[in-house]
Amino acid sequence: MPKNDDMINKMKSLLRRKSSCVLATTDGDTPHCSLMAYITSEVADRMFLITPRNTRKYRNIKHHPNVSLLIDTRGEQERINTQALTLTGTCYTLDDHEEASIVKEAFSRHHPHLRDFIFNENVAILCIEFDSFLLLDGPENAHHEILRTKHPK
Repeated sequence: MPKNDDMINKMKSLLRRKSSCVLATTDGDTPHCSLMAYITSEVADRMFLITPRNTRKYRNIKHHPNVSLLIDTRGEQERINTQALTLTGTCYTLDDHEEASIVKEAFSRHHPHLRDFIFNENVAILCIEFDSFLLLDGPENAHHEILRTKHPK
């Protein structure tokens, strides 16, 4: 099925407009959800999050990098018009120090209240590369877009 660029752009617009999400990880058996602040890359093909290295979500990601995220518009309009964007992707730790510094600076501009946390030496910068978007526009309108397919290793 061909990609619908207009719908993908609508989904990316919602992604750029918001700044928090629920991140779902797994240890291989038990799901785990975390409320997270985020920023996106300029073209919204990736998302960046920051977490302490001594957390369950970090351990989960190191062993099981496939994640899911939920971003929604609750509180912006009548509940019947709420949108919910579910993303799937692959998460990894950003180890390039130069790129990590750039992301930390951008993150602190978007989330100045987290500045001390962002620059703590015990945090990891997480990068999620998106595989798919699923937009629920109200209770019954669903739009699913596959951005990339994974190949077995």
